[in-house]
Amino acid sequence: MTKPDKIFTKLKNIIQLNKIKNTIQLKKKGTKEEKEAIKTVKRPSVLNLYFLQIFNIPRMFKKRARIIMIFTVLVLFISGSILLINIIELFNTDNNARKAKDGINANDSNSNSNQLKDIEELIVHKTIITKINGLEQVINILEADLSTGQAKVKPVLSHDSLFGFEFLSQMAERHGAYAAVNGGFFYEYGEPSGMVVIDGEIFTGSTGEYPVFIVSNSKAELKQFKTELYLTADRDDADCLRLDNINVAGKPGEWILYTRRYGMDNRVKQDNITIVIENGIVKKIIESNEETQIPKEGMLATYIKPQGQKSTLPVEVTIPFKIGERVKFEYRPNLGTDWQAYECGSWIVRDGEIVIGEKDPWVGVLTNRDPRTAIGIKESGEVVLITVDGRQPGYSYGFTAQELGEFLIEYGVKDAAMLDGGASTEMIIKGELVNRPSFRGSERPLAGGIIIQVE
Repeated sequence: MTKPDKIFTKLKNIIQLNKIKNTIQLKKKGTKEEKEAIKTVKRPSVLNLYFLQIFNIPRMFKKRARIIMIFTVLVLFISGSILLINIIELFNTDNNARKAKDGINANDSNSNSNQLKDIEELIVHKTIITKINGLEQVINILEADLSTGQAKVKPVLSHDSLFGFEFLSQMAERHGAYAAVNGGFFYEYGEPSGMVVIDGEIFTGSTGEYPVFIVSNSKAELKQFKTELYLTADRDDADCLRLDNINVAGKPGEWILYTRRYGMDNRVKQDNITIVIENGIVKKIIESNEETQIPKEGMLATYIKPQGQKSTLPVEVTIPFKIGERVKFEYRPNLGTDWQAYECGSWIVRDGEIVIGEKDPWVGVLTNRDPRTAIGIKESGEVVLITVDGRQPGYSYGFTAQELGEFLIEYGVKDAAMLDGGASTEMIIKGELVNRPSFRGSERPLAGGIIIQVE
């Protein structure tokens, strides 16, 4: 027998047993026997009532089935409504969160946009595409206003070391620079050609032969001078030991100071006398023809003997302090703990006049049209960094030194000096190369650069 048949039979028995016309009345008014009989019979389930309607069972059960169906529909409707409301609220909450997040991002974007606008007011970038003397030229100019203290111009070295090479974009990224140009001239292994001071720390001294770009107290200038360096005993009547330079490959007859910026040792492999200073104390004075290790917390002062000189020091060279004595290192000019200095190449413009010649010891012939990089200062104090693309006929030919000087004066520059040029000429802004270098149109490894940071 199928399930519907069983249900039908069961319900039929109920009707026959009770002769129900109204089950509720029987419960309330029936005899004790009738009530007991009713108790023994299960009421039909909702599912059974559905079957009653299907098989057209007595009207009473149809009515009850309708009531239960209506009740079920209402329950389902209410449950569905509650579920729908929860889903809508969840969606609205998520949507509001997204809107709030978008609002925050929009505010951040507006804030960044405002900051960027401020930056672009402090640091102006111009690309000039023009013809000069009938030849195409592409010139990029960065003009930085240092007066507010927000923008800073400073030198950087490859890998923050006196030796080696690195892409300018990598140096700029490491120092969080807004913009950068290639630096000055360097020796075979990347050593800078002249003075470098970064955040008040002297890396190398000036030669006295070329202008030094200096930034101090939010003011920039170009000056030519020779650095004075001394070691002095920490006592009132002490004499000083005058040094010839710091962290360079010295020449015979020179006193050179070496710090850990130079590396692990002084790289001196000829006869020398070296004063070993650790934590400000003279630890030993040694004679050697090999390298001497530089103390981690100290420095060396090395006198390089002229070839053939005996072990004794010449009359004019003396060591004014003893082992165990405290000494201090001093140099002039020293503008404090927050100044920058970078030695450039030849003067291009000085006091508003073109002073560049036709030859330069580092560049060579200056009458050729080549890629150029220069640094200058306007009468109003702004720092100007300029690159001129070259060696690319039809795109940009490059400047002679004279043409570069004329352009700088026309732009309002009072003092300017040469930086490395040729295939090294590069300008980076916000991580992007904005000029077209003559070296395959891409960056080449450099020994250093000049960056602009914005606080």
